[in-house]
Amino acid sequence: MKLKPDVLYITHPHADHLDDVETALDKTYRPLALYCEDYDWEDVKRKEKKELAYKVDKFRELISAVPRAHYSGAASLKYWRYIPSASKKQFSDATYVNNSSLFIIYSWREFKVSITGDLESDGMQGMLDNKEFCADAKGTYILIPPHHGHTNGFPTDWVTKVGRPYVSIISVQERDQHLDGRYSSPDFARGVTFDGKTRYRLTTRSDGNIAVDMYYGSDGKAKWSFQSF
Repeated sequence: MKLKPDVLYITHPHADHLDDVETALDKTYRPLALYCEDYDWEDVKRKEKKELAYKVDKFRELISAVPRAHYSGAASLKYWRYIPSASKKQFSDATYVNNSSLFIIYSWREFKVSITGDLESDGMQGMLDNKEFCADAKGTYILIPPHHGHTNGFPTDWVTKVGRPYVSIISVQERDQHLDGRYSSPDFARGVTFDGKTRYRLTTRSDGNIAVDMYYGSDGKAKWSFQSF
């Protein structure tokens, strides 16, 4: 499945979040607009694995090729973040890129999806200590957990301060065995039906690519379906 987004949001410029940048540079799939934070790009490259640093340069090509803009559709999209310079001061030079991830909250009437980027535990806790942030995130249906579902990033206070999502969907590489088991618990999520079973966590490692179809029925009620491909 290849999409041509209206606006492509990049949570932060690490290579594993820029994997498809060459596709995005192709005019057939190039987004109409893009939004990301500004960084010291040479510093970002220095911190990247040498064999992957070229992706940062490719991403800068994309930034030059498309206008920078925000989503302006029928739904609502809001983001929270630490700007990179503040993240470096508050956290550390080693983790500031992760902790400057955009935390994106997408809402369409009742549906709400929270996308956390690679926030680590201290960055995530800082978000959850902000009452306005918690009010914005409250009622999340789908959580895309921070830091690929690792324990370093687990939002310990999420349930008490925001509430249980229906499901967490985690993008994780096959070789990565470090998912936090708490995402699989009914204590953390309410659960959805997937392949005839109640699931609290879906992962790209075990479930493949995951598509969620969200819509409103003729009765006006929110409905959704999940499929893998």
